[in-house]
Amino acid sequence: MRARLRPALLAEAVWKVDLQALWARGIRGIILDLDNTIAHWRGDEAVPEARVWIEAAQGRGFRLCLVSNASSARRLRRVAEDLEIGQVGIAAKPFPAAFRRAMAVMGTTPAATCAIGDQVFTDMLGANWLGLTTILVEPISPRESPHTRLVRLLERPLRRRWCSWMARESRPEGPPRRMESAAGDPQKTPRA
Repeated sequence: MRARLRPALLAEAVWKVDLQALWARGIRGIILDLDNTIAHWRGDEAVPEARVWIEAAQGRGFRLCLVSNASSARRLRRVAEDLEIGQVGIAAKPFPAAFRRAMAVMGTTPAATCAIGDQVFTDMLGANWLGLTTILVEPISPRESPHTRLVRLLERPLRRRWCSWMARESRPEGPPRRMESAAGDPQKTPRA
């Protein structure tokens, strides 16, 4: 179970994710969470930094799709249409059906798809279930639902452990540990 929670990569924010590095890994489709990943919780538009990053991703040839558990399909549709990207609403993450639908919208396979989100038990678990490359970002806003605030208590020790692991891996002494990803590809992944 812990391997299904563990992201392949950590990033401070979606706009800090290196698009060139994703392309080099063979990623052609990017699934994005909405709340606290590209927009403030219950926000009606992407934050400016996310918008610029999404436009750069589109310019490089990436296909993108929003996948959200948000209860407002109208809000999700408005954000997706504004950004000119696909969308899958009321996703019931972490169940993998919404991730499959997003890949169908983008025309990608699991090996060529990356999922970026701010929650371990929805975004990372659901995407890892299918073997997608996963990137866990920090939430962009402290505002979120009471339920999510409770889940963050469970996430906090995992995030600390993964950040510590990444810090150790970046030191020059000793080779990095390699682990099998959920897809079976050897890559550097934080240990849970």
